[in-house]
Amino acid sequence: MYPRLTSSLLIVVCAMAACTRGDSLEDIAEQELERSGPGGNDAALGRVRAAARCMANPDRNINYVAAEMEGVIKARTKSQALIYYDGYRVTFITPGGQVTQVTFDLVEAKPSLQQMTAAFGPASEVAKGWLYGQTSGSTGARIHILAEPVSMPAEGNGLVRRIIVRRARGR
Repeated sequence: MYPRLTSSLLIVVCAMAACTRGDSLEDIAEQELERSGPGGNDAALGRVRAAARCMANPDRNINYVAAEMEGVIKARTKSQALIYYDGYRVTFITPGGQVTQVTFDLVEAKPSLQQMTAAFGPASEVAKGWLYGQTSGSTGARIHILAEPVSMPAEGNGLVRRIIVRRARGR
């Protein structure tokens, strides 16, 4: 009788130990964050720079912007166009064939606000996130880059869920 009880208890203890060693969803999310690094994933920042350069040009037709961003337009209406990349998608607002705004919806490739600051300089905090300003040396055009964080309030090491690039009004 005792050997059976001992073996049953041993099996129950081993089963409980195995259950507690499994990863919870929070642990898996933390491991994914550690794998991508504390700085986030900066895969989209090169194309954000390209979008900012394109928005500074006087002729911002949709084909030019798509070519500069090395993308293929997957869907298009009279006022919008859509490009898919690995980990994010980009939407152009295109009234009259001219690109007026480029929106990056970041699904997996989420950079951190620190990476955004390193790439685009100091930012000012606004209601929706952090606003970066760029000025073109050749045309004098001002470009605004709005980084919307995953969670508010925006912290320096927080991740970005959406980036909006548009030309600022005036010169």
